[in-house]
Amino acid sequence: MPQAPLHGLRVIETATGVSGPYAGRLLASLGACVVKVEPEGGDPARTQPIDDVPLLSGELSPLFIHLNAGKLNVDPNEIDPSWAHVVLAGDVLAALEGTQWDPERLRSHDTRLVTTTAWGADAQDPGSMADELLVQTATGFLGFNGDDGLPPLRLPGWQSQYVAGGLAAAMVQLIGRADASHIDVSWLGALLTATELCYGDALHCQRPREKVGPHPPTAFPSGAIKCKDGHFAPGSIRPIDWEMQCLFYGLPEWTEDPELKNRLTRRHHIPMIWDYISPWYLEREKREIFELALSSPWAGGMVMTPLDALSDPHLAAREYLGKIETPDGPAVGPIRPFRAPGLPVADQEVRSQGSDQAPSVDQRVPLTLRAFSDMRLIEMTISWAGPYVGNVLSPLGIEVIKIESTAPFDGFRTQRPYDHGMRPGQESLVHDNRFYEAGGLFNAVNKGKKDCVINLNAPEGREAFLSLVANSDGLVANFSAHVLPHLGLDFDTIKKANPKFVVVRMPAFGVDGPYSDAVGYGSIIEAMGGVAHRQGYDHEAARVSNIYFPDPTAGIHAANAFLAGVFHADQTGEGMEIDLSQHEAMWQHSGEAIVLASIHGRDIGRLGNREPGEVFAEFVSTKDGWVAVVTPNSAAATVKDALRDAQRLTGQEVVEAVNLRGGKAQICLDPWSAPNESPVSSYLDVVEHPVTGPMRHLASPFVVDGARPTPRSHAPLFDQDTDEVLRTVGQLDESSIRSLRKDGHVGGTLPPPAELGLIYE
Repeated sequence: MPQAPLHGLRVIETATGVSGPYAGRLLASLGACVVKVEPEGGDPARTQPIDDVPLLSGELSPLFIHLNAGKLNVDPNEIDPSWAHVVLAGDVLAALEGTQWDPERLRSHDTRLVTTTAWGADAQDPGSMADELLVQTATGFLGFNGDDGLPPLRLPGWQSQYVAGGLAAAMVQLIGRADASHIDVSWLGALLTATELCYGDALHCQRPREKVGPHPPTAFPSGAIKCKDGHFAPGSIRPIDWEMQCLFYGLPEWTEDPELKNRLTRRHHIPMIWDYISPWYLEREKREIFELALSSPWAGGMVMTPLDALSDPHLAAREYLGKIETPDGPAVGPIRPFRAPGLPVADQEVRSQGSDQAPSVDQRVPLTLRAFSDMRLIEMTISWAGPYVGNVLSPLGIEVIKIESTAPFDGFRTQRPYDHGMRPGQESLVHDNRFYEAGGLFNAVNKGKKDCVINLNAPEGREAFLSLVANSDGLVANFSAHVLPHLGLDFDTIKKANPKFVVVRMPAFGVDGPYSDAVGYGSIIEAMGGVAHRQGYDHEAARVSNIYFPDPTAGIHAANAFLAGVFHADQTGEGMEIDLSQHEAMWQHSGEAIVLASIHGRDIGRLGNREPGEVFAEFVSTKDGWVAVVTPNSAAATVKDALRDAQRLTGQEVVEAVNLRGGKAQICLDPWSAPNESPVSSYLDVVEHPVTGPMRHLASPFVVDGARPTPRSHAPLFDQDTDEVLRTVGQLDESSIRSLRKDGHVGGTLPPPAELGLIYE
């Protein structure tokens, strides 16, 4: 059995709840030795309900099982902090000061600290699991998520805490590579990076984004559509998606209708389309429809429930789920975040509190780690899931090289401006190639990277690319499973150029398995990955959001995959290929639902905007907007009494009234107002761009010894750094570079936007 990627890394986890324990679970499942120490009374996640059904007396929560398998569990008085390379905590600095987990005291042992808290390590309150609705509200994205006339609509479960946990796991792997004693990851900052596209129109085009409801009209048919035995999420973004749907619906004439074939004009005919397609879906089961999609180029996904996941042939073939041993008996849940040599690890056991003997300090082995600035990542990615990796790692000092070509180039270069209009005052950019540099979404998620244009279809281009591989650490590629082998860039070929190189491939459904050839947009992964089943208002049975949340989720896990691979290469001298399924990455954030289904044979209940357990949580309408209110049931009666006249009060007055009575409240802003108000205003960077001028962007989710890293530079212009990268990284001479450029193997110019039909009036 190969050695697991993080073998040799030693972590003490003092955090409780979701975010810190999820970080610890990721690290343990990748081979790190994680020692969990719980406070007196235990981690509250042990007894945390996950829906409206109370736990049985003495039952271990499915949430705790999902988050804590594979960790040793030791009495906190028996563990020596100097045993660990990193301590993973969920406390604010004020609570850690003077304790054995004080960052300065840990540093004296050459042990570093990573914290993950709701509002930041300098806040007064570290936050609790029940604060999820408040954190989601504070980001501002809920202000446009939901339906007109109804309250804002949250993401189901503990999504801000899962996102923060995933990023904290990455920081544990990085902290030894920098002269830093403490890195903090706030849930708020983490979730902001995962909702960045919600801010595209506000920060870049300076215009509001409309609420689109459960079936977004910009790419209709969309959302979760009712079928015979559940729901199905059709993809309708590409022309081929629409064409295949029309053939399946028995309406081939629609493929030639100019009003219907264009997705931006199709919205004007939605009632007519509904009349034709609704009966078609109701006559068919979701897997029957999904099989049609699998047999064709159509992108579509069934809304999978946790019980579906337990019996799904694709997840079974990929061995994503497995047995977890618990004090209450065996359960089934996720046992690895991605596929890599040495995974899954053998230890999949959940221990009782304090049941293990503390490891000896003498067992600690020094790690061989290079500085951030010595690491180099190649991105062969488009859209958001892949580019997310470099976007969060670049500010920390890792050099990121984005590989593009003239065909295809990253389509995010053409998103926002054209479908929602140009930024005021820059309308003229649509008439020349500056158009490709003004895309708000591209510029948001590619900050700090270098751009190198190579034609990988030619042998000369591949050789130029392999020269970069020889002097880099890893590659992240989010194309479909067959692209790299088709280009002649299989892992064996890449490994010959650099035996220590790490390749992270992240297709929608992984490199192999029955669904591996399927196309998956964010909406489809939401449907297939356990989110859509849990999401929506109380009157709904399923819902797909419009924020493409699976993209950053996959990006976070890909960042962990890259860093784990590099850690392994640094310790062993051997690289590895990692197979990351975006589908499985999304299920990681609902693992408790799978565990529940395996134990009790039922699907997790839908909560709408509520929090599970003894907590009152909902949105309250006020005179000037919505306010999220969360309070323990013990104080709920007095808080509800204060909310009787909420519609005659301002949001701020409601917040003050709730706080006075022992509850918590958060005003719900939107992506247009939130950037100008606390707390989001403190999470913004201004980046100067040569085409668009100064632009505001969401900042890094990390705080390193009290300072937030800033972008290294603006998002790169097309072909901006090709020659420099080939010279300094590929070590090619000027004559070779000129010859490659002259013959069209590197560099180039994109066609005028009008030629591609990208200009819309």
